[in-house]
Amino acid sequence: MDSYNPAMKDDKTLTQQDIDDATVRLKPILGVPPRKYLAAVYGAAVLVAAFLLLLYPGIRRPGVVYSITADPPGSAIYVDGVYRGFAPCDVFVAAGDRAVRVNRPGFDAYEGAIRSKARLFGTLFVKPRADLAVTLSRSPGYSLLGDGMRSYASWALSGTPSESYQIPMVLSDAARAASILPSSIDADGLAGVAASYANHAQSLRDAARAVSIAYGRSAAVTPVSLGRLVSALATELRDDPAMLTALAAYSTGATRERLESSGLYRSLLERTVAAASVAASTVGPTSILAGAEFVAMGPGRTVVTAGAALSAVSFVPRFGIASAETTVGEFRRFVAARPEWGYGAAADLTSKGLAEADYLKGFTEADQGDVLRYVSRPAAIAYCDWLTETAAPVGMRFALPTEAQWSYAAAASSAAGLSAPGDAVLAGSGSTGPVPPGSLRYDAAGLKGMLGNVWEWCGDSYAAHPAAGMANRDRYPSSEALVRGGSWANLPDLVSLASRGPMRETECSPYLGFRVALAPDSER
Repeated sequence: MDSYNPAMKDDKTLTQQDIDDATVRLKPILGVPPRKYLAAVYGAAVLVAAFLLLLYPGIRRPGVVYSITADPPGSAIYVDGVYRGFAPCDVFVAAGDRAVRVNRPGFDAYEGAIRSKARLFGTLFVKPRADLAVTLSRSPGYSLLGDGMRSYASWALSGTPSESYQIPMVLSDAARAASILPSSIDADGLAGVAASYANHAQSLRDAARAVSIAYGRSAAVTPVSLGRLVSALATELRDDPAMLTALAAYSTGATRERLESSGLYRSLLERTVAAASVAASTVGPTSILAGAEFVAMGPGRTVVTAGAALSAVSFVPRFGIASAETTVGEFRRFVAARPEWGYGAAADLTSKGLAEADYLKGFTEADQGDVLRYVSRPAAIAYCDWLTETAAPVGMRFALPTEAQWSYAAAASSAAGLSAPGDAVLAGSGSTGPVPPGSLRYDAAGLKGMLGNVWEWCGDSYAAHPAAGMANRDRYPSSEALVRGGSWANLPDLVSLASRGPMRETECSPYLGFRVALAPDSER
């Protein structure tokens, strides 16, 4: 290639005119003049570009984008056994015969085959698409609302939502799924229980949407569904007015003022104060059952306090409660009879969601009289069931104490003078861990270690607002179980006999154990 202009000289300053007057001359290649080979080059470039844009994408990645919808929404999509997302979603399916699975808990899974056809031309600009719509059938015996409530209660305790952290609307999603078969919805008490688990305004919004769908028996708002909703809520508010206090706690401004000034709200507070003022504990004799001491309690009223939330006042029928926390020796008798709950079964129990990796840590080295720790709530319940099978009096059963029973016993201990930190194994008491229950002193109620030593599993789910949903909480249990009493690691000024908290039921902790209660089998 030559570039020459006679007007340009080496000693002349380059000007714009020089640039404008410059010319370029291409040389022939192998005798082919430029006008011919340039046309060939441009033509080849066009062909390559067309291939890369129109054909290559279809060759490199042949397949079809499927728009998959499912009823109920939120069902999981698997293609050839690989998870691809939640419906509704777009999924690229490689060319060929593929197996598709769509499933959701509470529904029979859909399994089918699709043939994803390849198309070569133009896939970069217009992708080949197809639709797949699936309707799942309900599985008998599975509670969608119950499963949704467990997730809802856990998310309610997962932290306060913010602009950067939002929680999923799991309960309303479960209600939407249940509404596919409206006649199967059994949502009695749903509003009160959801209000009791609520821990911030966003969880309450999820509950409100779920109640609207479940009580109206429809995800769509219609005059009929509104009538059902109003009727069901009116009945539940009459039977469980305490849910108003949870609604007020997370409402603001005029809404909160209207709730708190309502006659139903004021009447509820007055009745609660009056009932709490006459609550008292009655302590009966001590007896030996299954090799352990049990103190007879009740009947009577007890009060469960929960910070600023409305206190729950309930009547407690006659029951018995172990004078001390369960020991290693007592639990060893159980695992000898039920080895599937022993230390060696920790991995299996963990895989089944019944415990965590630290299950019964240190169990084999511990002394017989040591307090049992590192025990999950399902294991504690299994122990109580075994005791019932082997040692319960006729018509009675052993179980973890309900919160009302535990509070009743705690009130008896408090009245007996056990509320002073000097009587409890807490941080700063001189102990670097829990002490054997046998070394603790009895209080005047005949109980040991109600405050401190180890937190104790209760039979109830944790509720931030315990007064709401009391009658129906057993129908919608949470995976967040309730613990009471404090432990040896807590400072005296931070815990009391009223202290309560949530704990995952699989938790196996050095600060956690349990004691056993005895109640009539009819109270199951």
